[in-house]
Amino acid sequence: MDEYEKLIANSKKQQLSDSQQQKLNQQMRRSVSLSKMNLMVGTITIILMILPVSYIFTFLYYAFGTKSTTLMDVTSQTLYVTEPNTSLEEIEFDMEFFPFSMQLQFDQYKRIGKEDYKVNNYDMRYTLGNLTKKEVSSQLERVQRKNPNETSPWLTHPKNQSEVDTWREWEVLRGLPDETVVEAYISFHDLHTVDEIRSSFRNVDVVWAAVDTGVEEKNLSKDGDVVSPIGYPVQVDNTTWSPFRDAYSNEQVFIDILNYIVQYEDLATKVSSHKNLELAERIDYINKNGIKTYGVVVTGPKNEIEKLEDINLIRKIKLGEVKLWNWTN
Repeated sequence: MDEYEKLIANSKKQQLSDSQQQKLNQQMRRSVSLSKMNLMVGTITIILMILPVSYIFTFLYYAFGTKSTTLMDVTSQTLYVTEPNTSLEEIEFDMEFFPFSMQLQFDQYKRIGKEDYKVNNYDMRYTLGNLTKKEVSSQLERVQRKNPNETSPWLTHPKNQSEVDTWREWEVLRGLPDETVVEAYISFHDLHTVDEIRSSFRNVDVVWAAVDTGVEEKNLSKDGDVVSPIGYPVQVDNTTWSPFRDAYSNEQVFIDILNYIVQYEDLATKVSSHKNLELAERIDYINKNGIKTYGVVVTGPKNEIEKLEDINLIRKIKLGEVKLWNWTN
């Protein structure tokens, strides 16, 4: 009987032990669930704290660090002096802020005949002052080479061995309908002042001039890197946000722009489609030698552009965009 009682007692102890174990397991599961819940709540709380803090930091950075207006100015002014015959409407700039970054979207226009046509849309993202995204949607029909070499620019120095087939370009021009207006890139045999060129081109509009900066003969910097034309709009620009609006001298505004964007040359180089600007070297040359042009962009009626073939100072021509008649005097 003693052995039997011991067996019963041990069985009761085992049952009690199993019950305690189940309770312990339940407590552990509740503890794990509670810990997971606390972790989730903590994570969500941190995220909710990080987002407003990151936005506050972003706004402060673009207000007092590298200002959003500085990024916009460098971007727009770089395009004016590196992209021939283009303009921007900064009032149409779409600016949006994200944590640590700013997005900028805008359209680019070309003067063809007497009207401005939208030709590019830019979508750019700046992360703490650095350009980290650049997407360009183009509506151009004739696009310059993305990776220029020494002889590929459409505007070329008198001593540069240009790849442009001028005979073919004149033939294409002659084949265009009379009821069209044309954008043309004209290169000269010699260097000239812009006033000299404008007085020679009476019945077309000279819209942009490429400036001789000492590197265009070979289109190479001192370091042997390929550079591309820079210049400035020639005509009066009354666009609301243009840096050339109401300018006493477009040449002086051009020099002022170069002196400004050279402070942000890394950014300006990323903004430009040309990957090497060498601004300091070129500014020094302009300060010593003044401003002379070796090529201009003109626009006008097809027949008037065709008449330019008789002007002896023209060395090369490259056709740009063509549109239906919109010419008015």
